[in-house]
Formats: sequence, C-alpha cells, structure tokens
Amino acid sequence: MKNLVYALTGVLAVLASVALLSGCASPSERLSVPTAGVDVRKYDKEWFDAARAGRWDITQALLEAHFPIDAKTPQGYTALILAAYDEQPDMLRRLLAAGANPCLGDRNGNTALMGALYKGETDIARTLMDTSCDINQTNNAGETALAFAALFGRFDLLPELVKKGADPDHVDARGNTAMQTVMAQGNQAAVRALRQLGAMR
Repeated sequence: MKNLVYALTGVLAVLASVALLSGCASPSERLSVPTAGVDVRKYDKEWFDAARAGRWDITQALLEAHFPIDAKTPQGYTALILAAYDEQPDMLRRLLAAGANPCLGDRNGNTALMGALYKGETDIARTLMDTSCDINQTNNAGETALAFAALFGRFDLLPELVKKGADPDHVDARGNTAMQTVMAQGNQAAVRALRQLGAMR
C-alpha cells in the first residue's frame, strides 16, 4: 500500500510540473487547470489505482486534465465499478457527482451495482440503486441485480429492489428465474426470501 501511495502521489507532481512548464497554471492553481498537450491516457494505471485506493485527489487532478471519466480497463472495469467493488463509498459518490455512468458494465456485463451486491457492500449498493439505471438491467448471462442479491444472500436488499421495480420472475439467458437458480443450488433461505417477495416461478 505504501508503494501505491507513493506512485499515486507522484502523478500529482507530474501533472503539476507539466502544467507549470506549459504556462497553464500558477503554483496555487496547478491541479485545477488542464495540462495542454499531455496524453492523459498514459496515466491509466494511476487512474484505476486511485479508484481502488479512494484517492480522490489523484482522480480529481486527472479529471481536470480531461481524463475520460468512464475509461475502462482491459477487463471492462470503470473507476466507478472499481470503487464499488473495492469498498470506496466516498470515491463512488464523488465519481457519480462528477458524471460517471453507473449503468456501464464490465466485459461480462456486470455493473457496479452487481459488484457491490457480490461483495456485500450494502450501503454502496443502495447508493447505486438510487441512480437512473434500469433496475432490471442484465449482464451477459441475462442476470439482474435482484438475481445477484438472491444468489449471494443479500436478502435485506431484495424488498428494496422490488420496490424500485425489480422483476422477481425475470428469466435469464439460460431460461431460469432467480427462484429456479437458487432452488437448483438447494438454497432454501433464498427460496423463502424470493417467495416472500411474490416470486411465482
């Protein structure tokens, strides 16, 4: 972690130096003015590391240098998805406020909400449930956030998902509902939780 902090802090110094050399900023403004002529995508690693570590100072500096907020890793992860998965609620809220798209999925179609449900980050999940994304959005397997909540035991969130419009009888790409999937796994607790929501099949 110490090496990560040193690396991220170094990005601030580089951006500040380029801004000063290009005449774009005074010393007091060096992190608030875009750096002309700099290929910010060479800072991809630092951008995504900052999201994982909750380093908004790095993220903000790169945003001010016009780094694309919805840039993706080769696996399709955005900074928002990484913040959700790596337990960084403050980073996630700041990214949302800055305009990050919470509806984007990774290369498997899994969204930030699905990642938060998988990890059991209920507060982060609730924040993402309040965005404008379709609550029945599916990943590449046709699974919804409700299916993730049922599969990974986030039963307290199931009623909230349904209240926001989640379909408890949604059929995934394999032709199974969440109920059928958890029944096949022998997960009786999930079966009961889904039945209480009115799941019929």
